[in-house]
Amino acid sequence: METLKILFLASHWRVTLIGAFRNAKSSQSVELICADSDRLAPSFKEADRSWVIPLFSDSQCLLSVLEICETEEVSALVPLTNKSIEFMNDHRHELGADGRRLWIPQSRAIEICHDKWKLFEFLNGEGFDTPPTFLPGKTGSPFPLIAKPRRGEGSKNLFIVEDSGDLDYYMEKCRHHVFQQRIDGQEFSVDTFFDQQGSPRLIVPRERLAVRGGEVMVSRINMDADIIDKVAALGDRLNLTGPCTLQGIRDETGKFFFTDVNLRCGSGFVHTISAGGNVPHMMYQELAGQELDAKKPAIQDHSVMTRYPESIYHH
Repeated sequence: METLKILFLASHWRVTLIGAFRNAKSSQSVELICADSDRLAPSFKEADRSWVIPLFSDSQCLLSVLEICETEEVSALVPLTNKSIEFMNDHRHELGADGRRLWIPQSRAIEICHDKWKLFEFLNGEGFDTPPTFLPGKTGSPFPLIAKPRRGEGSKNLFIVEDSGDLDYYMEKCRHHVFQQRIDGQEFSVDTFFDQQGSPRLIVPRERLAVRGGEVMVSRINMDADIIDKVAALGDRLNLTGPCTLQGIRDETGKFFFTDVNLRCGSGFVHTISAGGNVPHMMYQELAGQELDAKKPAIQDHSVMTRYPESIYHH
């Protein structure tokens, strides 16, 4: 049996995710390779091998990643940050040579989902519920608002706008942000896996019960049929493939508002995997050219995940 060699780009702190891919190796010959610009990246401890690469903005990064692909005979590349997705998208031809699988969707989906203004226009135009969103100087929504970078991830540089004074300040300070009406309700992350043809093989909504620095610390699975149907419809419109984590808020009336689409595994994806959504195994099956199971995985509904920091020591 041919050994599948998977290269994770920007793996850094995703220790438990790489561990989940390791745990799914039992029935398949797989080697996991992690690459990151930080030589102390904690995820390296879970990899079969690891490489230090330049920043994606460095002109030498492509040569470095191609060297890894050739030396390791890499079968597929899996991005774990937005920047790594954009890097792979910019170099599809080179990185996808020799039949390597690039686990990113079409460029159209990346262009839409990595720009919060374009995502709002798309969602609004396609009839999906999403919070009213405005560019600087164009706001016309009641307070409070949330100022978000048009291109960003992990809740970095996000600000709450309480009144007109805040609005004037942040419009001047944050010229590359969007201003979005804050919706009160239950936040959700929805882990998904779409096969190579774009069919949804897994959709698992998780309530975000506690969040720290943009990362979910406590989540509870809630297999809400309405959210699942809406996510399946949006995945179809965007022609999503591979693992993705979509985010939204369900208000007190039950309406679900989409707020973000991450074209990669979100920080809490390990909850879905541990609850029965074995996405790493599905990815191994696709790489090996095997048929995915027609039956949807049995998910442990209402299961709860709590996360905690762990230390790694280098000697």
